[in-house]
Amino acid sequence: MIVNRIADVFFIFSVILILIVFKSADYAVVFYLIPFIKFEIFNFLGISLCVVDIICFFLFIGCIGKSAQIGFHV
Repeated sequence: MIVNRIADVFFIFSVILILIVFKSADYAVVFYLIPFIKFEIFNFLGISLCVVDIICFFLFIGCIGKSAQIGFHV
């Protein structure tokens, strides 16, 4: 399904961003470093966004897409 593939892409983007920003995928390390990273800003085409907000948004879109599978709604 196309929605499932789009969700996979957003989930992969979020995991890649976590690896780039935190240099680890370990939950303990990521949660420990959140207070130090939470004000890091990413500028793209004149738009300033917090890196943690971008990661959370991509994870959220990935979760929404994964839960939109037609087989589970019947």
